[in-house]
Amino acid sequence: MIYANKFAYLNFLCYLRGMKVSMKDLFFPHCCPICDDVIESQQVICDNCLADLPRTEQATMRGNMTEGLFMKEAKFVRGATFLFFEKDAPVQNLLHKMKYGMFANPLIGYALAKEAAYEFMQSDFFDGIDVLLPVPLHPKRLRERGFNQAEWICKGLSDVTGIPMDTTHLTRILNNAHQAQTAGEKRSDNVKNIFAVNHPEELFKKHVLLVDDIITTGATLQACIDVLRPIRKCHFSVFGIGKTR
Repeated sequence: MIYANKFAYLNFLCYLRGMKVSMKDLFFPHCCPICDDVIESQQVICDNCLADLPRTEQATMRGNMTEGLFMKEAKFVRGATFLFFEKDAPVQNLLHKMKYGMFANPLIGYALAKEAAYEFMQSDFFDGIDVLLPVPLHPKRLRERGFNQAEWICKGLSDVTGIPMDTTHLTRILNNAHQAQTAGEKRSDNVKNIFAVNHPEELFKKHVLLVDDIITTGATLQACIDVLRPIRKCHFSVFGIGKTR
């Protein structure tokens, strides 16, 4: 009886190998974070859900609502977000799974950024951009979370466009409260003077793309622009995965 059970178990393992299914996949299947359907291990979001996400179409739309937040900046070039972000909608749930909880998955941001880059490259959005700058986290928050979601978004953009990413020039020097927990009219005060630039001379004549996950009032990106503004002939554009309507 013992040998029969062992033989059946070995047959089962051989079956899994033949089907190219691991024990991990069997008991913890790799699922789409939106619809929960089982997907291939190299996928992050299933093709159907990815296609159904609400695009802003801002890559080809000058004067869009993202650009409108920064148009008073003389050195601002352009801005766009990839998806509309609404409360309790798939994009909010998706980005929440990217950033928070025990099973936070920064690959979600990476996958969305790659999809955005492929679509935005059909326009001239990335033309002339020299470097990608992710909005930095404070070192304490980075240790708590384990990753900076804006960096993963930058990695996705960089891997598709070939534009280099830099994480050394822009730093967060104050550990402010979460913007998501701050009322709209207080967001600007919450991020005032929290960023600094290292070696600003290396950004001389550079066109930088500031990258964040969600753009609401634009206060965080504006605070980044404030410290970049004094750099001679440095121009800036902005990109976000999600934009609140």
